[in-house]
Amino acid sequence: MSLQGKSVLVIGRSSGIARAIVDAALAEGARVTVAGRDAEKLRQGYGDTATAETVDVTDDASIQALAERVGSLDHLVTTASARARGLLKDLDRDSLLKSFDTKVIGPAMLANRIGDVDDIAQAAIFAMTNRFLTGVTLRIDGGEPLT
Repeated sequence: MSLQGKSVLVIGRSSGIARAIVDAALAEGARVTVAGRDAEKLRQGYGDTATAETVDVTDDASIQALAERVGSLDHLVTTASARARGLLKDLDRDSLLKSFDTKVIGPAMLANRIGDVDDIAQAAIFAMTNRFLTGVTLRIDGGEPLT
């Protein structure tokens, strides 16, 4: 299966893991929309290679508005999180719960080495182009090799 002509929404910043996934999806021929809190920064980061949208993943109304603007999608990838920051003793319960309610993708341990953003991007491309894989959430943790 190819990403040629498929619509992909990537929620995250214009650097790191999100950037690697966007670049890989574009290289596979996808039409990519990027979304984050600051659409202008996304426009600056991606130029005219991807359409930029605004979304706050901690606000249900913002997520709904993005869904209405973007419409039908073939794939959605999110690297966004609402991390609780600070010393644990200083964090309030709502901040912690909000942090746990959003998805977090981190670096992977692959083949006795620390994975990099390209490893994660390739795993996302694999998930988007494999007809047999139908999972909703892909956990890219490096894990143990199958062989």
